[in-house]
Amino acid sequence: MNVRSGFNTALTTLLLLTPLLMSRSSGALNPHLGSSLCPECHLTDQVSPDQARMLVTSQEKLCLKCHPKSTQASHPSGFMPLKTPPTPFPLDWKGELTCSSCHLIHGSVPGLLRSADRGAAFCHNCHAPSFFERMPDHGSSLVLSGHLAASRDDHPGVELDPFSLQCLSCHDEKNGNAPQRVGMRLDGLLRHGGSSGLSHPVGRPYDKATSFGGYHPQSRLPTAVALPDGKVGCISCHQGYTKNHGRLTVDNQGSALCLSCHDL
Repeated sequence: MNVRSGFNTALTTLLLLTPLLMSRSSGALNPHLGSSLCPECHLTDQVSPDQARMLVTSQEKLCLKCHPKSTQASHPSGFMPLKTPPTPFPLDWKGELTCSSCHLIHGSVPGLLRSADRGAAFCHNCHAPSFFERMPDHGSSLVLSGHLAASRDDHPGVELDPFSLQCLSCHDEKNGNAPQRVGMRLDGLLRHGGSSGLSHPVGRPYDKATSFGGYHPQSRLPTAVALPDGKVGCISCHQGYTKNHGRLTVDNQGSALCLSCHDL
């Protein structure tokens, strides 16, 4: 090997390794799961494209390890869609829509999304506009985010869960244009429609309430009644990220929803 060819070989190797070295040295460029070991998710140490789909358990369970609230009020996952999504949004080997249908699991872009589209434009890759037009809020609650979350707290006196915070970002009566406005008292009592006649506490630990008696144990609650962070929140009683946004999680005929928690 002459000097020129040796130099070219070294330069090529350096160029190939540079992205990897940068991803290891810069937190901003690190890929998602960049510090994880392959066997934590995959059935083999040497993962090839053909073997990538061989996982130790479902994608939803794997993602829940680091994102414990990701399936409580988010886009449905782990089911066979009635219509095959466009090519950029693949189904898994069972034909099911999973987390990786929308997210690049080993990506590094913000949100790890498979498309540069955001908001409604991203949703319209799979859903026709008419899908949202039939909803009471025309899908505004769904296109806001694929997963209910919140990063700000307008109610510092009450320890609300992230889901309730996001609900209030639209429904708080402080917002004059809010649909189905609700008011929040400093003691954590939520007034529906600004009325004092229909109220319920939120931000309260459910287990603490059961210690006083008069409530069913958490293990007996219906699956639909979510307790984010172990607290009573908006999505304990109302459906969040669904096409039936705002509807009750349990039909309250005969006070069924109330009696899901209250042991009278």
